[in-house]
Formats: sequence, C-alpha cells, structure tokens
Amino acid sequence: MSRKKMRSKADEFEMDEAGYDEEYGDAPAEQHIYDNASGAEPEHRAPKAKKKKRKKGGSTALWLILVLLLVIVGGGVFAGYEITQSSANLPNVYVGSIAVGKLDAAQTRDALTNQGWETRVSTPLKVTTLGGQSFEVDPVKAGAVLSVDDAVSAAHAYGHSMNIIDNLFTYIKALVGAVDINAESQNISNEYIDSCINEGISAVNEYMGTEEYTVDAKAAEMTMKKGWNQIEFDKEAFRDSIIAALEKGETELSYTTLAKELSAPDFDAIHKELEHDPVDAYYSDDGKFEVTDEIVGCKFDVSQAEKLWNDADPGDEVKIPLDIVWPEVTGDELRGRLYRDLLGTMTTKFPNSGENRRSNLELATSKIDGMIMYPGDEFSYNEVVGQRTEEAGFLPAPAYVDGDVKDEIGGGACQVSSTLYAATLFSFLETVERECHYFPVNYMQMGTDATVTIPEGGGRSIDFKFRNSRNYPIKLVGIFNNEESTLTFEIWGTLEDDDYMPVEFDSSYSWVYDFDKFIDPAYPDRDGYTIKLTHETYGFEDDVGSGYRTLTHRQVIDADGNIVVDEITNSKLSNGNYAMDTYYQHN
Repeated sequence: MSRKKMRSKADEFEMDEAGYDEEYGDAPAEQHIYDNASGAEPEHRAPKAKKKKRKKGGSTALWLILVLLLVIVGGGVFAGYEITQSSANLPNVYVGSIAVGKLDAAQTRDALTNQGWETRVSTPLKVTTLGGQSFEVDPVKAGAVLSVDDAVSAAHAYGHSMNIIDNLFTYIKALVGAVDINAESQNISNEYIDSCINEGISAVNEYMGTEEYTVDAKAAEMTMKKGWNQIEFDKEAFRDSIIAALEKGETELSYTTLAKELSAPDFDAIHKELEHDPVDAYYSDDGKFEVTDEIVGCKFDVSQAEKLWNDADPGDEVKIPLDIVWPEVTGDELRGRLYRDLLGTMTTKFPNSGENRRSNLELATSKIDGMIMYPGDEFSYNEVVGQRTEEAGFLPAPAYVDGDVKDEIGGGACQVSSTLYAATLFSFLETVERECHYFPVNYMQMGTDATVTIPEGGGRSIDFKFRNSRNYPIKLVGIFNNEESTLTFEIWGTLEDDDYMPVEFDSSYSWVYDFDKFIDPAYPDRDGYTIKLTHETYGFEDDVGSGYRTLTHRQVIDADGNIVVDEITNSKLSNGNYAMDTYYQHN
C-alpha cells in the first residue's frame, strides 16, 4: 500500500474532540501503523488535534465581569472609606432605648440628655435588705450602663474603626437590624458589685447585733432580731438580682432571700435565764462607791413569744411582753445620790493682787479642783499642792514670813487653803489640823483662815488637814476667776435625812462676849436652813504681847429666823490669836 493511501486511511481513524481512544482507555489515542515488510512493532503517533474556531463573544464577557468586579470592589472601598470618615453615627444605632442613629457627637449628647440617660446613669440602685438596711450600687461603676461621655464615644466608634472593610460590613449589619451600643459595650464588674453586697451584709450583721436578745425593763419588753446569728445570703444569686435590676434601669431593689431557713430560739432556755427575783443595786464594799446595777425580776409567756417570732419576717424586731418585778433600789438612784448636793461654799477676793500672786492662786487651786474624797479620807494641803517651788511653777509674791511680810515663792497659797477651810466649816467636815496666821489677813474674817507653809531647808511645816467625816464621798471644786478677782471653793456631796438642807451660806463678823448663848446642836429633818458663821473677837494683852482673840460659831437658822444650832466649830481648832499691830494691812 502506498504511503499516500495509508495516510488517507489513517485519517479515517481521527479521534474525537476529547482526544481519547476507546481501546487504550485514558491514554491518548494513537494511529497503529505496521510495517508488514519488517514485522516491526507498530509505531505510535499522536493524532493531530482538530482545530476549533474561537468565539469572539467569550473574551468580551470575561472583561465585563472583571470590570464589574472592579466597580463593586471600588465602590465598596469607597463606601467603607466614606463610612470611616463620617462624623455621624451609623443608622439604626441606639443607646438603650434612645435612638442616636445618623447623629453626630453633639446631637447624640443632646438626645441622651433630653431623654433622661444622664439621670439614669447618675441615679444609683438602692438595694434594701433585711431589717430595712440598704446600700447603693453605682450603675456606671457596675459596668451596666455607659456614662454620657462614654456613650457618645461608643456610638460613634461603632463602625468607625481603621479597617474600612470591617466598617462596611458593620454598616450593613446596622442596616439589617438595630444595634444597642450600651448592650454591646456592657462590661459587668462582679468585683465591684460583690464589694457593694459585702457592705450591705456588714450593715445587716451590725443591725442584727451581738446579743440574742435585749431586755428593756422600763418598757417591759424583750427584743430580738429574727435570724440573729443565722443570716446567710447566696452572694451569686444576690449579684444576679442586682445585675438584672441594673440592666432594666431600675432604681430600687428589695432583696431578703436567705440561703437557708432560720431556726427558732430556745425560748424555754431564755425564760429560765430571765426568771428570777429582783436584786437591789448596791455600792461596792471597798469604800469607792462603785455601783453595781440592779437586777429586775421578770418572766414571759413562752407560747406567746414563739407565735410572735413565727409571724415575723427575717430581720424583723420581735418584741415580747415581759412581766417585770422591780427592785427597791436602782443603779441610777445610787449614782444620782453622789455629789448631788452643795454641802458648803466660800468665796474670797484678791482685787489688789499682782500677776505673780494671781498665778500662784490659780496653780494651787487647779491642783485641788476635782478631787474626790471617800468617807474617812484625809486631805492634806501640803501633800496635794506640794512644795511651792519655782520648778513646780510657783512665783515670788508677798507672804507672812517670821512675823513679817516678804516676797516668797508661792505667796498667796494661804488664801487658797483659807478659802477651802471656810468651805469645810459650812460642810460640817472634821478639821484635823489648822492654824491661823500670825497677823490677820484682809481676804478672810478672823477665825476662818488657815495658814500653810513648807520651809525650804527644813523647819516646822504648817499644814491644813481635814477629814471626810460624812457617809458619802465628796468632791472638791475650785473656781479661779481672774477677771472678777475671786476664788471659790465648792464642796459637793450627799445630804442625808438628818442633815440640814441649806438654802444659803453666810459669813459675818461680830464682837460678842457672851459665852452663855450657845445651845446644843440639833439636826432637824427638813430643808430651808441658812448656815452662818459668826465670830467672837476681842482684844487681849499679856506678857507675850497684845492682839486679837477670836472664836468662830457655826449657826443654823430655820426659815422663821430661829437659831436652831449654835456651836463653836471644831473646838480649839477654830480659835485664833492674832498680833494687833498689823491687823488688816496685808493682802
């Protein structure tokens, strides 16, 4: 067969458009040419592909699609850019229920303010719990709401990031549905809310008190707080309730739910504790007059108490009536007896004293003021006031020294002792030790002064001493008034049934020579008496010298002017012998 004929024949076996031969499976089909003469293996040749004509319309469509995609992408980028650069919020944006979509920052602020957002964020949630105890939760600090400033910023920040693609998709999201910026930005602070809850629990525990019950004898009732020592909250549930209230914009919340049920008190045991006979209040037996309060006797109806407790809510005050049996003597009564009565007082003047002497008077008075003396206690002026030295704060001032008037450290101290001495005479206190001055003094009447001294370097000291000879404590009150130039001592204590109830204290001077007028003391049980000091004074002259001799009388005068007591005070201790030549010359 000729080569031309063979080629023509081969053309008949042209492959289909896909180029695959049925016999050889997936391999490309090849013509099978045999060289019969040589008997060689047939040569495999790839068939020639069939030429196709290109369609002009396909290329154009592809270009149109590419252009369209570029337009879409470019438009999207442009839109995203415009959104990013816009000063207005995205559409459909809300802060809570307040629409702020498409508003700029100033408009957003106005909308929030006009529709009450500022009020909401500034109004705390008041949480009331057991016993009416309450605490507040700041909604902004709790992370439940945004402040006005934060809300304005968050509203604009939504869809205005630096990523224009994200902004585009956020814009599309806003178009589809409303967006609550407050909900999107909410960041609940459990730590802050828990701190508020702990504060509230502390208030409840304080309200519940440290005692299971208290007794008010005057009101005749026992009070207890239902749930004492049992209150326990589920903090997580408590927190959830607060968060829910904050999210709803509520301003008040009542929460009284407990984590466990309460058990009733043992009223039988309480009744056993309270039921007893009354016990009177009493003073301590150490002579210090400390008061031990009375104990009231009482009892109550146990069944009534149980019913009242069961009917109450947790945290309620349960008031249970008591049957009170009062003692005869109360602690208030005993305390009220102490230092209630002015037993005696004396005032002297120092108008012409210099500053140093005034300073000495004030210092010595301050050391005595407020002193308490119990029954039997003895007062020593020199021990209480101490040595009159510069180190102790005393200054040089005129004083009697060895029968003369000289400047001495602490000059004026004798006016303090003398004023106090006269006050003790009015108070019917026992004089233990007292001496008058060498010369009369012009701030006291003769017979009522008391000199004191502690010589430096040794020598005889002169002291003024008295004893609380009464049945109750006394208080010494010293009053120094520099402006009025007065020094006053008051002695406060307790007047008893056989005491005088004085309405006036008086001191007078008289020249009396009749010693026969004295009468025996009498102590009537009634008030309205005047206690008066009178002085018998007369001159004398003997081998030693001349001067004045005085006796002091204590008189008690009733409301009708009758002298019911006339006695020489403290016998010889009130006597006074004074030198005559310098009488009333020194201050």
